[in-house]
Amino acid sequence: MKDFSHANVLSLLGICLPPEGSPLVVLPYMKHGDLRNFIRDEAHNPTVKDLMGFGLQVARGMEYLASKKFVHRDLAARNCMLDESYTVKVADFGLARDVYDKEYYSVHNKSGVKLPVKWMALESLQTHKFTTKSDVWSFGVLLWELMTRGAPPYSDVNSFDITVFLLQGRRLLQPEFCPDALYTVMIECWHPKPERRPSFSELVSRISAIFSSFSGEHYVLQHTPDLHNILGTHSLAFCVCLCSPFFRSHWLLVTSDPSPLGRPLPLSRPL
Repeated sequence: MKDFSHANVLSLLGICLPPEGSPLVVLPYMKHGDLRNFIRDEAHNPTVKDLMGFGLQVARGMEYLASKKFVHRDLAARNCMLDESYTVKVADFGLARDVYDKEYYSVHNKSGVKLPVKWMALESLQTHKFTTKSDVWSFGVLLWELMTRGAPPYSDVNSFDITVFLLQGRRLLQPEFCPDALYTVMIECWHPKPERRPSFSELVSRISAIFSSFSGEHYVLQHTPDLHNILGTHSLAFCVCLCSPFFRSHWLLVTSDPSPLGRPLPLSRPL
């Protein structure tokens, strides 16, 4: 970390070695805490463009880390920090496990190592190997987190079932407030073939273009019980009526595409 110098990467100030106890890492003070808690806080009222801007900053930080041949392995909203000027700093490097251990990290192999399985690329789940392209997959999940204001991904899927779920061609659905162009970027980040995923340099360019062309003050509501995790299939075509208070007066039409990456189009209308 001491060699990192980028506006969107958390820098290391120093290390303190007390006479007793563990070494202490000295980092810059981040006034607004981690990105996940910030976007979930009802006291904040971010717009779609605000959230896209956060994602763009993360992409720039990851572009820098990729240029340094650094693989993060745990990219997620909880592992990005916000300073007093709302600049996003890619952080973690193993620092967030104690805080989010039970909720986000699952034992996924015989060695008992706890892994952030719902942010991991398909090939990493299968081989436990991580690359810049597996970081790209995680970045796609981070974008989804932003557009849902911190909803947990795949909340209805057991951590031990996530590999099978993804092998079936299933992916997270498009968040309600997410622009189509940005969801297309997410889907490309989740391509089963790593070489088919965009690079972080490409992601910076594409998200910059989407960000620049987006207009209007569209506010994103705090995430509510929705279809992001109820339906995650790209192989079925069906029409359902949900009876929860939130969806009681809506139909959901999901269309399929023969390609495993063909994205479903959730369409709702009042009855």
